[in-house]
Amino acid sequence: MKFIISICFVLLVSITPVWAQPFKIGVISDFDKSPNLEAIINQMIQEIDQTTGASREVSLGSTSFGIVDIESAQRSYDQLDGQVDLVIVLGSISAKSLSLMNDLPIPVIALGIVDPKLQEIPYVNGTSGKRNFTYIWSTRNLEKELEVFHQIHDFNRVVVLVDEKAVSTINEQKARNLIDSLSKKLNTRLSIIPVGTDIAQTLSQLPAATDAVYFTVLLSQTESEIQLLINQLNERKIPTFSGNARLLDYGVLGSMANENDLQQVIRKLAIMADGIASGSDLSSLPVTLDTEENLYVNIGTARKIQLPIPFEVLFTATIIGDKEGAVTSYSFEEIAEKSLASNLSIQISYQDIARSNVRVKSARSNVLPSIESGLTASQINEERANAAFNAPEQSLTAGLTFTQLIYSEKAIAAIKIAKYLEKAQAYNTEADVLSVLFDTYTAYLNVLSAKTNVLIQRENLSNTRKNKELATIRVNLGSSNNTDLYRWESELAFANQSVIEAQTTLLAAKLQLNTLVANSLEPEYDIEDISLNGDLYKALSQGPLADVAKTPESLRVISDFLVMESQQQNPNKKALVENVNAANRQLTQNKRILYIPTVAIQAQTSQILGRSGVGSTLDASAMALGVTELQDNSWFAGISLTFPIFDGFGRKAAIQQSKISLDQLGYSQTLLDQSLELGVRAGVLHVLSTSTNIRFSQSASESAHKNFELVQENYKQGQVTITQLIDAQQTALQAELAAAFSIYEYIQAHLQLEFNVGSFITLTPEDQVQDFNNRFQQYLINQN
Repeated sequence: MKFIISICFVLLVSITPVWAQPFKIGVISDFDKSPNLEAIINQMIQEIDQTTGASREVSLGSTSFGIVDIESAQRSYDQLDGQVDLVIVLGSISAKSLSLMNDLPIPVIALGIVDPKLQEIPYVNGTSGKRNFTYIWSTRNLEKELEVFHQIHDFNRVVVLVDEKAVSTINEQKARNLIDSLSKKLNTRLSIIPVGTDIAQTLSQLPAATDAVYFTVLLSQTESEIQLLINQLNERKIPTFSGNARLLDYGVLGSMANENDLQQVIRKLAIMADGIASGSDLSSLPVTLDTEENLYVNIGTARKIQLPIPFEVLFTATIIGDKEGAVTSYSFEEIAEKSLASNLSIQISYQDIARSNVRVKSARSNVLPSIESGLTASQINEERANAAFNAPEQSLTAGLTFTQLIYSEKAIAAIKIAKYLEKAQAYNTEADVLSVLFDTYTAYLNVLSAKTNVLIQRENLSNTRKNKELATIRVNLGSSNNTDLYRWESELAFANQSVIEAQTTLLAAKLQLNTLVANSLEPEYDIEDISLNGDLYKALSQGPLADVAKTPESLRVISDFLVMESQQQNPNKKALVENVNAANRQLTQNKRILYIPTVAIQAQTSQILGRSGVGSTLDASAMALGVTELQDNSWFAGISLTFPIFDGFGRKAAIQQSKISLDQLGYSQTLLDQSLELGVRAGVLHVLSTSTNIRFSQSASESAHKNFELVQENYKQGQVTITQLIDAQQTALQAELAAAFSIYEYIQAHLQLEFNVGSFITLTPEDQVQDFNNRFQQYLINQN
């Protein structure tokens, strides 16, 4: 009976609802109440509520805004006693004020710390060391950030803008010592100017020689005031840098920060609050928030203030604000069309076709009638002039000559040979177009590979920076020595150089692609990527050949068919066949002229238009010879047969030359067939290899990345060596590159195979594609 009662009691307890314990949070802020500040506070409450879970009912309690001195801050805190479970402090004045209190009955988390050492806020080995008091310090290395700023702009006079409320909490002498030390190290003049709400006053305090401004975190100013300050500095063309990435959106030139700094602060705040709710000792909680640092450059601001950015910065920084520099992006098909329309090699080859057309017309002209007219003015010596022989001393004669070739082996052969060579040139031009298109496609894929390499090398650079930060933490904790730190600095230098090399490779690849389309692209342009879901990949990977290539035997059948296609359809082979036809006709001509004459007819007439001098009129001597009138018109007509008797064995030599040329062309055909067969068979194997590599390389990349993350976490905990982490990182890098390049390599292999066969499927009309498919299906039937 007791056992049953116990069971019922347990069941009753288990179904009784558990009520969440209230957890109220108070807020003390240096800053005036504003919609933006309220939104941030709400984010904090929501994040804390989600982190503490269902066991706590988090809500916002009393708030105090606009704290201006120590007394008001401490008074606001005392008023919260017994009303809230946690006090969140926003701003340096309130934080400094509460840190000075001896007794803090309510746990306090302070935000907005500039530097606890300069502000003389408790800091002991990375913690506050003070009961019921902690804070979040987003560590910023001013010296390091100014050094990075100096890489962007070679400044001489820098002004550091600090929130005026934060300035009031800083030890003036310590700040002065820091500024003097940085001025010497950076070989520049530094000065601090407090920033309030009067932006005009702030700007008036800038020294005349100011050529750079650094923004610390400004929290007392409204968004419009910050925007006005940045706009004024940009109008004066003064480069700006900020420890807060948020100001990049307002027009600051650069920042060495993380764009998610605020979210990380709120996340750490929520974790601290959860620790407080669970009874953790605030004095021992780490106060530092080490965020991943990246260099951001607002290229729009750089253009506005007319500041050229060094290549090293452009190559390694994250570029934002490039709205004015938006570039046109071209697809694979658009680039092909531009190449066909603009490439100079293709245009030159088209002119070769035009010249071959003219050669045919020129050859035909030899068998067409020839009509010539002439006008001759002549004078002979007086002794020769004689009317009896119709030979005046001076005369003006008009003539007309008609010639028609009846039969000429050379002329007929010339027409035939010209037509063969015309066809050969058309095929050669087709081959030139294929070659240029293949080069263009290759250049397109090279640009994509280079772009991808830049992205992956940037990611590797980011990972290296993170690993260096992990090494720094380990050194600070005493779990490692400086050897790891020096090694990561070396790796960081190599990673930076890899990014620079990747960027220069991308620029060179884009130049090469633009050259192939006759520089018809803009100086700054982009191209679309090729994905596994794209139309191009589907068109190449889902064709009839891919469905058949399942076994070694089917692969051999496909190879045999494509070899046959290439030897019949490749334009280089077709051009060579036409050259053989031309050589055969040349040989026939050389043989026939040994025994076939050239036949032509000719007719000519002349008319004397005028005479003068001796013999221009009839005289007694002419009449004595029976000449009664002078003849002004004469004509003749005839047919000629020309048959060469001996030309020094030239005709036999021509026959020998033709035979040698034919032998050479025969060898060229055999060599081309062998080359095409090798290219096709090797190409089929390469397509097969690259198609399987896509899947395996992606799998390898995923595994290598997971391994890298595990090794990185183990390194953070001191369980693996730096060598193991570097090896894992390099393996992940190479695997990611291989996976990214695998699709480009597959496309390239497919295009190479199509080039050897003699046509690109993406440019082939649908009816010709269908003909190809029909030939392939018929070939399969014949093989069975």
